[in-house]
Amino acid sequence: MGNLTTKIIGVITAVLIFVSLYLIFGYARLEGTMLEVQKIFYYHVSAALTVFVAFGVNCVFSIKYLIQRRPNDDLLAAASAELGVIFCTIALLSGPIWARYAWNTWWNWEARLTSTLVLWLMYIGYFILRSALESDKRSTYSAVLAIIAYLDVPIVYYAVDIWQGGLHPDRGTKWSLETTMQHTWMVALLALIMLFVYLLIVRYRMKKAQMRYEIVQQKYLREAA
Repeated sequence: MGNLTTKIIGVITAVLIFVSLYLIFGYARLEGTMLEVQKIFYYHVSAALTVFVAFGVNCVFSIKYLIQRRPNDDLLAAASAELGVIFCTIALLSGPIWARYAWNTWWNWEARLTSTLVLWLMYIGYFILRSALESDKRSTYSAVLAIIAYLDVPIVYYAVDIWQGGLHPDRGTKWSLETTMQHTWMVALLALIMLFVYLLIVRYRMKKAQMRYEIVQQKYLREAA
């Protein structure tokens, strides 16, 4: 993907973020019970769904690496996992702020919250594994772990349906929002997904440049020896 395309994606992302902020604070109807605190919803839910996208990309390229053994697939998988952890952290931090006012508690060990925390911890383990192993083993073992970790994504998504009685609303609630709130959420979701795409491109290029540097460095050291 060329530099011009990347810049265009960056501009579109910036515009969408500013538009989403305007819609959140200037267009979406104020929720009657939680008032301004409810506005966390737009980025909280959007970040959570972007996590699914990021870890999905990580899983796909991990499978591709195991089949084709292409280093670029491993780099893309790792870059996507990094961003997934960041968005998952945003979801885990913004959720308790909202929950404190909505449910009068910072944290509740219900199914969706707990499974999301487990998902976050599994991908933290993914990076611990990558840092602990050498190049060949690192790529293979982390790809296997990524595929296993992704099995928790559908558990997180369907947790409310599987374990009844949690504080989280049903999955379909966001589609029954008042019109201005629904439109605002869809723009916020698109903004975060585009932000993920842009950061993925940038991070992948950084990793690729770092890999080339390490190859040149190793070649120089062998020649020097």
